[in-house]
Amino acid sequence: MAGTSERYEYSAVESDWSHAMLDLQRGFAKRSLWLDMAVRQFKGQYRGTVIGPFWISVTTAMTATGLGLLYAKLFQNDITTHLPYVTISVAVWALISGYATAGASVFSGSAHVFQEYPLPISVFMFRLMANQVMGFFFRLIVVLAVLVMFGHYPDLGWGLALIGLALLFWIGFWFSAVFGILHAYFRDFGQLLGSLLTFIFFMTPIFWRANRLGDYAFIIQYNPFYHLLQIVRAPLLGEYDGLGTSFAVAGAIAVIAPALGLLVYGRFSRRLPYWC
Repeated sequence: MAGTSERYEYSAVESDWSHAMLDLQRGFAKRSLWLDMAVRQFKGQYRGTVIGPFWISVTTAMTATGLGLLYAKLFQNDITTHLPYVTISVAVWALISGYATAGASVFSGSAHVFQEYPLPISVFMFRLMANQVMGFFFRLIVVLAVLVMFGHYPDLGWGLALIGLALLFWIGFWFSAVFGILHAYFRDFGQLLGSLLTFIFFMTPIFWRANRLGDYAFIIQYNPFYHLLQIVRAPLLGEYDGLGTSFAVAGAIAVIAPALGLLVYGRFSRRLPYWC
Protein backbone atom coordinates (compact mmCIF):
# COMPACT_ATOMS: atom_id res chain seq x y z
CA MET A 1 0.00 0.00 0.00
CA ALA A 2 3.02 2.26 0.32
CA GLY A 3 2.97 3.08 -3.38
CA THR A 4 -0.77 3.77 -3.63
CA SER A 5 -2.00 7.05 -5.04
CA GLU A 6 -4.93 7.12 -2.63
CA ARG A 7 -4.98 9.93 -0.13
CA TYR A 8 -7.28 11.45 2.44
CA GLU A 9 -9.48 14.13 1.00
CA TYR A 10 -11.53 16.66 2.93
CA SER A 11 -14.53 18.50 1.49
CA ALA A 12 -15.75 21.53 3.38
CA VAL A 13 -19.14 21.36 1.65
CA GLU A 14 -19.74 17.64 2.19
CA SER A 15 -22.48 17.07 4.77
CA ASP A 16 -21.91 14.87 7.78
CA TRP A 17 -24.53 12.44 6.47
CA SER A 18 -22.88 12.19 3.05
CA HIS A 19 -19.46 11.72 4.60
CA ALA A 20 -20.68 8.93 6.89
CA MET A 21 -22.52 7.08 4.13
CA LEU A 22 -19.64 7.37 1.67
CA ASP A 23 -17.13 6.13 4.22
CA LEU A 24 -19.37 3.16 5.11
CA GLN A 25 -19.84 2.30 1.43
CA ARG A 26 -16.10 2.42 0.82
CA GLY A 27 -15.44 0.43 3.96
CA PHE A 28 -17.91 -2.32 3.03
CA ALA A 29 -16.44 -2.47 -0.48
CA LYS A 30 -13.11 -3.46 1.06
CA ARG A 31 -14.66 -6.56 2.66
CA SER A 32 -11.84 -8.83 1.48
CA LEU A 33 -9.46 -6.59 3.44
CA TRP A 34 -11.40 -6.40 6.70
CA LEU A 35 -12.31 -10.09 6.59
CA ASP A 36 -8.64 -10.96 6.22
CA MET A 37 -7.73 -8.51 9.01
CA ALA A 38 -10.40 -10.04 11.27
CA VAL A 39 -9.22 -13.61 10.67
CA ARG A 40 -5.60 -12.66 11.28
CA GLN A 41 -6.48 -10.77 14.46
CA PHE A 42 -8.66 -13.63 15.71
CA LYS A 43 -5.98 -16.26 15.04
CA GLY A 44 -3.32 -14.03 16.58
CA GLN A 45 -5.14 -13.96 19.91
CA TYR A 46 -4.61 -17.72 20.26
CA ARG A 47 -1.27 -18.16 18.53
CA GLY A 48 0.82 -20.78 20.29
CA THR A 49 -2.07 -22.34 22.23
CA VAL A 50 -2.97 -26.00 21.90
CA ILE A 51 -6.73 -25.74 21.29
CA GLY A 52 -6.75 -22.22 19.84
CA PRO A 53 -10.09 -20.39 19.83
CA PHE A 54 -11.78 -23.37 21.44
CA TRP A 55 -10.65 -21.71 24.67
CA ILE A 56 -13.69 -19.49 24.12
CA SER A 57 -15.88 -22.60 24.26
CA VAL A 58 -14.09 -23.88 27.36
CA THR A 59 -14.46 -20.55 29.16
CA THR A 60 -18.15 -20.33 28.25
CA ALA A 61 -18.79 -23.89 29.42
CA MET A 62 -16.97 -23.41 32.71
CA THR A 63 -18.65 -20.08 33.48
CA ALA A 64 -22.12 -21.36 32.63
CA THR A 65 -21.64 -24.59 34.58
CA GLY A 66 -20.38 -22.78 37.67
CA LEU A 67 -23.12 -20.15 37.70
CA GLY A 68 -25.79 -22.65 36.66
CA LEU A 69 -25.04 -25.20 39.35
CA LEU A 70 -24.53 -22.63 42.11
CA TYR A 71 -27.63 -20.55 41.51
CA ALA A 72 -29.82 -23.55 40.75
CA LYS A 73 -28.99 -24.71 44.26
CA LEU A 74 -29.36 -21.27 45.87
CA PHE A 75 -32.72 -20.56 44.20
CA GLN A 76 -33.94 -24.17 44.40
CA ASN A 77 -34.36 -24.33 40.62
CA ASP A 78 -34.42 -27.46 38.50
CA ILE A 79 -30.94 -27.81 36.98
CA THR A 80 -32.44 -29.19 33.73
CA THR A 81 -34.11 -25.84 33.08
CA HIS A 82 -31.71 -23.51 34.85
CA LEU A 83 -28.47 -24.63 33.19
CA PRO A 84 -29.69 -24.06 29.59
CA TYR A 85 -31.04 -20.66 30.71
CA VAL A 86 -27.70 -19.63 32.21
CA THR A 87 -25.65 -21.02 29.30
CA ILE A 88 -27.55 -18.97 26.71
CA SER A 89 -27.42 -15.92 28.97
CA VAL A 90 -23.65 -16.16 29.44
CA ALA A 91 -23.04 -16.58 25.70
CA VAL A 92 -25.29 -13.67 24.68
CA TRP A 93 -24.01 -11.41 27.45
CA ALA A 94 -20.42 -12.16 26.36
CA LEU A 95 -21.42 -10.97 22.87
CA ILE A 96 -23.05 -7.77 24.15
CA SER A 97 -20.34 -6.85 26.65
CA GLY A 98 -17.52 -7.94 24.34
CA TYR A 99 -18.90 -5.85 21.49
CA ALA A 100 -19.20 -2.85 23.81
CA THR A 101 -15.70 -3.05 25.29
CA ALA A 102 -14.03 -3.87 21.96
CA GLY A 103 -16.09 -1.13 20.32
CA ALA A 104 -14.61 1.44 22.68
CA SER A 105 -11.11 0.75 21.31
CA VAL A 106 -12.11 0.05 17.72
CA PHE A 107 -10.50 3.28 16.48
CA SER A 108 -7.89 4.10 19.11
CA GLY A 109 -6.51 0.58 18.88
CA SER A 110 -6.10 0.85 15.10
CA ALA A 111 -4.84 4.43 14.89
CA HIS A 112 -1.38 3.31 13.74
CA VAL A 113 -3.02 1.92 10.60
CA PHE A 114 -5.37 4.67 9.47
CA GLN A 115 -2.87 7.40 10.39
CA GLU A 116 -0.47 5.87 7.85
CA TYR A 117 -2.80 4.68 5.09
CA PRO A 118 -5.88 6.36 3.56
CA LEU A 119 -8.35 3.63 4.47
CA PRO A 120 -12.06 4.22 5.13
CA ILE A 121 -12.14 4.28 8.91
CA SER A 122 -15.32 2.19 8.90
CA VAL A 123 -13.12 -0.74 7.83
CA PHE A 124 -12.29 -1.23 11.50
CA MET A 125 -15.96 -1.33 12.47
CA PHE A 126 -16.53 -4.08 9.91
CA ARG A 127 -13.45 -5.92 11.16
CA LEU A 128 -14.79 -5.80 14.69
CA MET A 129 -18.15 -7.18 13.56
CA ALA A 130 -16.46 -10.09 11.77
CA ASN A 131 -14.33 -10.75 14.84
CA GLN A 132 -17.40 -10.85 17.09
CA VAL A 133 -19.17 -13.24 14.72
CA MET A 134 -16.24 -15.65 14.88
CA GLY A 135 -16.06 -15.41 18.66
CA PHE A 136 -19.77 -16.08 19.07
CA PHE A 137 -19.53 -19.17 16.87
CA PHE A 138 -17.34 -20.88 19.48
CA ARG A 139 -19.78 -19.93 22.26
CA LEU A 140 -22.66 -21.21 20.16
CA ILE A 141 -21.08 -24.68 20.14
CA VAL A 142 -21.58 -24.85 23.92
CA VAL A 143 -25.10 -23.41 23.74
CA LEU A 144 -26.25 -25.95 21.16
CA ALA A 145 -24.64 -28.84 23.06
CA VAL A 146 -26.41 -27.89 26.30
CA LEU A 147 -29.75 -27.33 24.59
CA VAL A 148 -29.69 -30.73 22.92
CA MET A 149 -28.44 -32.37 26.12
CA PHE A 150 -31.50 -31.12 28.00
CA GLY A 151 -34.08 -31.88 25.32
CA HIS A 152 -34.35 -28.60 23.42
CA TYR A 153 -34.38 -29.39 19.72
CA PRO A 154 -34.59 -27.07 16.68
CA ASP A 155 -38.03 -25.63 15.97
CA LEU A 156 -39.52 -22.41 14.61
CA GLY A 157 -38.47 -20.60 17.76
CA TRP A 158 -34.85 -21.03 16.78
CA GLY A 159 -35.58 -18.94 13.69
CA LEU A 160 -36.74 -16.12 15.96
CA ALA A 161 -33.51 -16.48 17.93
CA LEU A 162 -31.52 -16.03 14.70
CA ILE A 163 -33.45 -12.84 13.99
CA GLY A 164 -32.71 -11.68 17.53
CA LEU A 165 -29.04 -12.48 17.07
CA ALA A 166 -28.94 -10.51 13.81
CA LEU A 167 -30.45 -7.54 15.64
CA LEU A 168 -27.70 -7.73 18.27
CA PHE A 169 -24.96 -7.61 15.63
CA TRP A 170 -26.75 -4.74 13.87
CA ILE A 171 -27.05 -2.74 17.10
CA GLY A 172 -23.49 -3.56 18.12
CA PHE A 173 -22.10 -2.38 14.79
CA TRP A 174 -23.59 1.09 15.16
CA PHE A 175 -22.80 1.48 18.83
CA SER A 176 -19.18 0.55 18.12
CA ALA A 177 -18.99 3.79 16.09
CA VAL A 178 -20.40 5.80 18.99
CA PHE A 179 -18.30 4.14 21.68
CA GLY A 180 -15.17 4.20 19.55
CA ILE A 181 -15.42 7.94 18.94
CA LEU A 182 -16.26 8.68 22.58
CA HIS A 183 -13.23 6.70 23.73
CA ALA A 184 -10.95 8.32 21.15
CA TYR A 185 -11.85 11.76 22.52
CA PHE A 186 -12.32 10.87 26.20
CA ARG A 187 -9.94 8.05 27.15
CA ASP A 188 -11.62 7.45 30.50
CA PHE A 189 -14.73 6.32 28.65
CA GLY A 190 -13.41 2.77 28.26
CA GLN A 191 -12.90 2.42 32.02
CA LEU A 192 -16.31 3.95 32.71
CA LEU A 193 -17.94 1.57 30.26
CA GLY A 194 -16.27 -1.44 31.89
CA SER A 195 -17.58 -0.38 35.30
CA LEU A 196 -21.08 0.15 33.95
CA LEU A 197 -21.12 -3.26 32.28
CA THR A 198 -20.12 -4.94 35.54
CA PHE A 199 -22.99 -3.17 37.32
CA ILE A 200 -25.43 -4.08 34.53
CA PHE A 201 -24.30 -7.73 34.65
CA PHE A 202 -25.55 -8.09 38.22
CA MET A 203 -28.69 -5.99 37.67
CA THR A 204 -29.83 -8.01 34.66
CA PRO A 205 -31.39 -11.51 34.81
CA ILE A 206 -28.43 -13.46 33.48
CA PHE A 207 -27.90 -16.16 36.11
CA TRP A 208 -31.20 -15.49 37.89
CA ARG A 209 -34.76 -15.13 36.64
CA ALA A 210 -36.85 -11.97 36.76
CA ASN A 211 -39.57 -13.62 38.84
CA ARG A 212 -37.11 -13.82 41.76
CA LEU A 213 -37.90 -10.14 42.35
CA GLY A 214 -41.46 -10.99 43.28
CA ASP A 215 -43.69 -7.91 43.29
CA TYR A 216 -40.85 -5.85 41.83
CA ALA A 217 -40.34 -8.04 38.77
CA PHE A 218 -41.98 -5.36 36.59
CA ILE A 219 -38.86 -3.20 37.06
CA ILE A 220 -36.91 -5.56 34.79
CA GLN A 221 -39.11 -4.45 31.88
CA TYR A 222 -37.31 -1.09 32.00
CA ASN A 223 -33.91 -2.74 31.56
CA PRO A 224 -33.09 -2.75 27.81
CA PHE A 225 -30.38 -5.36 28.29
CA TYR A 226 -33.00 -7.79 29.57
CA HIS A 227 -34.89 -7.47 26.30
CA LEU A 228 -31.70 -7.82 24.24
CA LEU A 229 -31.02 -11.09 26.04
CA GLN A 230 -34.61 -12.28 25.71
CA ILE A 231 -34.82 -11.99 21.93
CA VAL A 232 -32.25 -14.79 21.68
CA ARG A 233 -32.73 -16.67 24.94
CA ALA A 234 -36.52 -16.97 25.14
CA PRO A 235 -37.13 -18.50 21.66
CA LEU A 236 -34.38 -21.07 22.19
CA LEU A 237 -36.02 -22.15 25.44
CA GLY A 238 -39.55 -22.07 24.04
CA GLU A 239 -40.61 -19.25 26.36
CA TYR A 240 -42.80 -16.86 24.38
CA ASP A 241 -44.56 -14.93 27.12
CA GLY A 242 -43.58 -11.27 26.76
CA LEU A 243 -41.36 -12.00 23.76
CA GLY A 244 -43.28 -9.51 21.60
CA THR A 245 -42.42 -6.73 24.03
CA SER A 246 -38.75 -7.71 23.99
CA PHE A 247 -38.65 -7.67 20.19
CA ALA A 248 -40.43 -4.30 20.16
CA VAL A 249 -37.82 -2.81 22.52
CA ALA A 250 -34.96 -4.37 20.56
CA GLY A 251 -36.51 -3.14 17.31
CA ALA A 252 -36.71 0.40 18.67
CA ILE A 253 -33.04 0.24 19.69
CA ALA A 254 -32.20 -1.13 16.23
CA VAL A 255 -33.77 2.00 14.70
CA ILE A 256 -32.14 4.44 17.14
CA ALA A 257 -28.69 2.83 16.86
CA PRO A 258 -27.98 3.65 13.17
CA ALA A 259 -29.45 7.15 13.53
CA LEU A 260 -27.18 7.86 16.48
CA GLY A 261 -24.24 6.08 14.90
CA LEU A 262 -24.49 8.02 11.63
CA LEU A 263 -24.92 11.29 13.51
CA VAL A 264 -21.83 10.81 15.70
CA TYR A 265 -19.72 9.11 13.03
CA GLY A 266 -20.52 11.67 10.37
CA ARG A 267 -19.87 14.57 12.72
CA PHE A 268 -16.62 13.43 14.31
CA SER A 269 -14.96 10.65 12.29
CA ARG A 270 -12.87 13.20 10.34
CA ARG A 271 -11.16 14.10 13.61
CA LEU A 272 -10.16 10.56 14.56
CA PRO A 273 -6.65 10.74 13.00
CA TYR A 274 -5.95 13.71 15.30
CA TRP A 275 -7.66 12.39 18.45
CA CYS A 276 -6.03 8.99 18.24
